[in-house]
Amino acid sequence: MTDDRTPSVAHPELTPLLRAVLVAVALAGYVGILVVRQGPPSGGDTTPLTAVTTSLSLGDLRAAATVVSLPNPPGYALLVSPLVVLLRPVIGSAVWCTPPGRIAAPARTGAGHEPGRAGTVGECGDRARAPDGVAGSALPPWYRAQGVLGVLAWMVLVAGSWMLLRAAGVTRWTSEVALVGFLVILPAASSAIVQLFHPQDLISFGLSAAGLALVLRRRWLGAGLLFGLAFLTKQFAVLALVPVLVAAPDGPTRRRILGPAAAVVAAGLVPFMVVAPRATLENLSGIGAGGAVAGATVLSLLHVSSTVSSTVARDFPVGFAVLASWWARRRISSRLLAPGPLLGLVLACLASRLVFESVVFPYYLLAASVAFVLLDLAIGRLPDRSLAWVAATAAFVTIHPASTTVDAFGTLILAVIAVACGWHEAMDGAAGESRVQNSQRWGRRWGPMSRAGTGRR
Repeated sequence: MTDDRTPSVAHPELTPLLRAVLVAVALAGYVGILVVRQGPPSGGDTTPLTAVTTSLSLGDLRAAATVVSLPNPPGYALLVSPLVVLLRPVIGSAVWCTPPGRIAAPARTGAGHEPGRAGTVGECGDRARAPDGVAGSALPPWYRAQGVLGVLAWMVLVAGSWMLLRAAGVTRWTSEVALVGFLVILPAASSAIVQLFHPQDLISFGLSAAGLALVLRRRWLGAGLLFGLAFLTKQFAVLALVPVLVAAPDGPTRRRILGPAAAVVAAGLVPFMVVAPRATLENLSGIGAGGAVAGATVLSLLHVSSTVSSTVARDFPVGFAVLASWWARRRISSRLLAPGPLLGLVLACLASRLVFESVVFPYYLLAASVAFVLLDLAIGRLPDRSLAWVAATAAFVTIHPASTTVDAFGTLILAVIAVACGWHEAMDGAAGESRVQNSQRWGRRWGPMSRAGTGRR
């Protein structure tokens, strides 16, 4: 009689060679999508982000600390500026040109300068022209400047998500291919690069996922280090850290996670605090830069002030994460560290960010979308509900219905659905199956030899 619990027979894994081929094909596919979408913009958030990275690569800490137009911690720039130093002739440019297809014809003046863009942003194939009319040197395209670092950021996302999937006990080739393929075509994964150039979102979630993987493996110190790097790169990483801290079995374990995380954050922030304390705190809080108040969300329809909307968007999800994690701890105690309950709670906390936002850009959906798919794969479920959610959110956030009110409430309802799905899995999965039983269930649904196993035991 065939034992369908044997992964090597019923659920074969990818060989190292096939994994390498999968990564290569996926990378080519992702780069192809970026090329079709004409790469990252040369304006928008690209300008301040690359300015910080360039200043750090040149050793100008004060200049990097005082860029307050992009409310992010300095982690991304700290991580990638060494690459800019080492490969400056290839990826060292702080600005790049804009492909003609990205520039609307009525907006063109002179030699391709776009009104409203700061600095000397030029159209590819032309010389950059400053607002005073002085022509400069030709700018490189994004793939010969810092824009190529967005591809590296996506690879961090893939690596962290893959680690988490395997740490959850899922090693079948079908799930691995499904995950990597999803990360290639996920609209939010490419929008994070081509819309406003936010590679820090990809890196932060990739590091958070890797940290969750180490938590499932009970490697507390390493998890703390990764969560520290994730938070130093983007603040929303705290929404994944809070459930981990609450789920930890005891105080010493929490200190083993929180200690390294705090040390990493302090090491990254202290130099900036010394040279520009106010700007550093404003960037870290995300409130000093104003925040977005125009967008299709319920909060934006209320026309609250910029500071209030930023405060709600930044602080309310953290408060929800604390309360939800504390309640889950009371309900299911130590079982919260099982893959299903932990990932369900993490999804609920990450999706709560969408509930309280004043504006939702497509790349805001990244963390919740990937967490939702990872949850379905980890518990041995076909990712039908998560993929349906991703498609529905894309319809409201990317396509935009004609009515702003419909758009706002549709986005809110979908965010609440994601929170509810995550919370339900956290509560329901606690009394569920072990990793081996999860593997069996997945095999009966997707495994290539699933017919060898019959009904649920």
